Amino acid sequence: MEVLGLLRTVAIVGYKKRGKTKIVEGLVRELKNRGHQVGTIKHVPEKKFTVDRRGSDTWRHAQAGANPVVCISPGEVAVLRKRRAKLEEILREFSVVDFVVLEGFKGSEIIAKVIVARNESEASELTDDLTIGFIGHGVGKQPVLKLCDFKALANLVEQRATPLVGGLDCGECGFPSCKDFIVAVLKGRAAPDGCRALKGRVSLIVDGRKVPLKSFMQDLVAGVIAGMLSSMKGAEGENIELKVSGHAR
Repeated sequence: MEVLGLLRTVAIVGYKKRGKTKIVEGLVRELKNRGHQVGTIKHVPEKKFTVDRRGSDTWRHAQAGANPVVCISPGEVAVLRKRRAKLEEILREFSVVDFVVLEGFKGSEIIAKVIVARNESEASELTDDLTIGFIGHGVGKQPVLKLCDFKALANLVEQRATPLVGGLDCGECGFPSCKDFIVAVLKGRAAPDGCRALKGRVSLIVDGRKVPLKSFMQDLVAGVIAGMLSSMKGAEGENIELKVSGHAR
């Protein structure tokens, strides 16, 4: 299933204290050693969790109403955004990496999953149609890897990690939902780059994040822009780029 230039995703899922972070570390190092650019996302279920320290300068900035808050040090840039966001939206912000490795998100319906389980009972409880493998113990026909066999894990991820989808359940890929499309990709019944909402004649980029558009909306935007430009001198051409600065209302 591997497609060059296509950002792919995989989630390492399991119950607490199962070694998920160690596995993510090993997988990231192995993928990096193979020349891939890798990003990660960690799921934190605590509702009041914050990476900022209470009473710190950046915390005080946010309390005053700043959003986002950016902290710059000699070796790090941290951007703190105080808002809710869907996983699909955050994934679309990873524009310069080959793989995004997620820790957690066992309830996701759009990402391939590798399940970390201490026994077959745990594996059975966590497995679903998006499972591509197990670590420790497994059920069914998917491969079961050893805890520290990061080379085998990276091989599996390179071959079966799933692409991004628009999350619109628009059906334009030929499947009734994004989950059905991803399952079809994993079974070899759909092309990994088949999400039409993320490709086509019109691309909408908002603050560096690609926004999925249904085909009718792409056609509408393209038609409106083409109509406006048809009466303008010097605006003839096949490929049109239009940049709008400011807030969209």
